[in-house]
Amino acid sequence: MFYAVVYFLLSVIALALVSILLQYFKNRRLYKQAELFPGPKTIPIFGNAHLFVGSTEDILNKFKDIYDSYPSPLRVWLGDRLFIAVYDPEQLKTILLSPKAIEKDDLYKFARPWLGTGLFTAPASKWRVHRRLIMPAFNQKILQSFIEIFEKHSMILVQELEKHVNGKEFDVFKHISVCTLNTICESAMGVSTTSEIEKHNKYAHAAERVFQVIFHRMAKIWLHPDIFFKFTKMSRDMTEAVKFLHSVTNDVIQKKKKDLKAVGTEIEQTHWKPFLDLLMELSDNGKKFTDEELREEVDTMMIAGNDTTASVNSFVILMLASHPEIQEKAYQELYEIYGDHSPEDLPVTNEDLQKMDYLERVIKETMRLFPVGPVILRKAGDDLDIGGHTLPKGSSIVIVIMKIHRNEEHWLDPLKFNPDRFLPHETAKRHPYCYIPFSAGPRNCIGFKYAMMAMKVLIATILRKYVLIKDEITLIENIKLKVDVMLKPVDQITVRIEKRIPKLIRT
Repeated sequence: MFYAVVYFLLSVIALALVSILLQYFKNRRLYKQAELFPGPKTIPIFGNAHLFVGSTEDILNKFKDIYDSYPSPLRVWLGDRLFIAVYDPEQLKTILLSPKAIEKDDLYKFARPWLGTGLFTAPASKWRVHRRLIMPAFNQKILQSFIEIFEKHSMILVQELEKHVNGKEFDVFKHISVCTLNTICESAMGVSTTSEIEKHNKYAHAAERVFQVIFHRMAKIWLHPDIFFKFTKMSRDMTEAVKFLHSVTNDVIQKKKKDLKAVGTEIEQTHWKPFLDLLMELSDNGKKFTDEELREEVDTMMIAGNDTTASVNSFVILMLASHPEIQEKAYQELYEIYGDHSPEDLPVTNEDLQKMDYLERVIKETMRLFPVGPVILRKAGDDLDIGGHTLPKGSSIVIVIMKIHRNEEHWLDPLKFNPDRFLPHETAKRHPYCYIPFSAGPRNCIGFKYAMMAMKVLIATILRKYVLIKDEITLIENIKLKVDVMLKPVDQITVRIEKRIPKLIRT
């Protein structure tokens, strides 16, 4: 028995060594080219993987230490995989516009149990087709028709916040997330889910857990093989959470089908259709979408329209509460549009949104400091010359959005919250790829106009009703952050609120 165990262990070791040698010869070109890039010292087999242990806060901080220590581009090895991190704007422009870097990195496959191959995770061949088919759902006329829905759910949120007036600080994200999920369901999906608050809270928690698991798998190479991952608690957590998330999506699709059946009509035959209407027409009898592809795109849009905008809105509220003078300027702009009229009496219109220049700058400055996607990953499909450096075919490209957004070479006093950075004459001074919160190039975020309109309506409605207050203000450089695929605060974002006193009464 003893000899059998020894023989087995020696066989395993021998196979491992053979595998390492084969991998080395397979990647020897990458190893040679990687020597041309600066980066942290590696150790055999693991590369730099030993650096990315601990919590998602620890991983983000370690990555920050690395990209603050080396110029762009720099290299990091995760096992036998080469990652080139880039944060120079001209280099980023070349990458984001190049067809050689249009593919998402293989690490995004860890999101496929949830999102399948929707737009976020799709291979380029499928992404090109689906993006072209889906793009009409984001026509400006359709987006303008959603403003009434944005206003409706913002008012429901304002009424919900009434219970916190003159009270203690409360968790902002919890309330905002329910609002944004209701908003995406009724606008893009055409399904009302306002009464399902408990389900929506559970949806937010489930999505958060899945994102945590996905990022842990991305960063920790020992979790990459399915054969090892499936025996972990994270795998069980993800399976359970994804099952619930899919059930919510399926409910939305079934409600839409039921609504259409109840009125006894087909989807209106017009070129411009809301998102789910368009998808259902494309999937009717398998025309251009299968039922599975329909659900994958709905899953993708649900989380993109909910979690991202809820996170940005929460950070905007924190910044306004932490900078009372900026909050007052934002309110003064709204006062010039509405006077003392309440949102109930004078709701937001599309014309109003065009006048909210300062509020838009506040949102943009928030996304500069707290980009929802702090890094995005692409794959080099071929050798790519980015000016003085060539990214080798087969390497993974890490686009470090958070670094470039906070880089003092491009932003004076980068950790100061200053919305006036986005005045037209200031924007004209900067390289256009210094600011890419929605990514850039052909594979940018398809819903960025939707997101900006929805956020402006929500924040404007809140500011017209309430004063946002932070009793103990944390400096931006001291706000603890983590990355669960998307950027999140380590601690809950909390503020307290008071009713805004009409100006006529104040004077």
